[in-house]
Amino acid sequence: MGGDRMSTASSGRAREHKIRRTMEDHGWEPIFRSAGSKGPADIGMAHEHHGLALVQVGTGSKTLGPADRARLLRAAWLCSALPIVVQVIPRPGKPSQLLWWQVTDGPPSTWETWRP
Repeated sequence: MGGDRMSTASSGRAREHKIRRTMEDHGWEPIFRSAGSKGPADIGMAHEHHGLALVQVGTGSKTLGPADRARLLRAAWLCSALPIVVQVIPRPGKPSQLLWWQVTDGPPSTWETWRP
């Protein structure tokens, strides 16, 4: 890798940490991080009033195909968690835009917006 470019893994980790910090600012506590995105969620966060959230973090083009969506929804159901997708959209010279979605069984166009 040359210049100031981060590897895909490094930029993914940076996005996950940004979401973690944002959720911590809203009273959420970190429970786990799934290194290498091997699990159904990238991070797990817990809140004393809202319970557990299983969070998938990605870029503005992040969506979940039917299999990944079913995997996240099943994991969320098994542990009574909120299934969340966060899109981190870079804006040069400004803070990144964060789009939060509560995942449902339908396509992304049917997901409700969510706030931590």
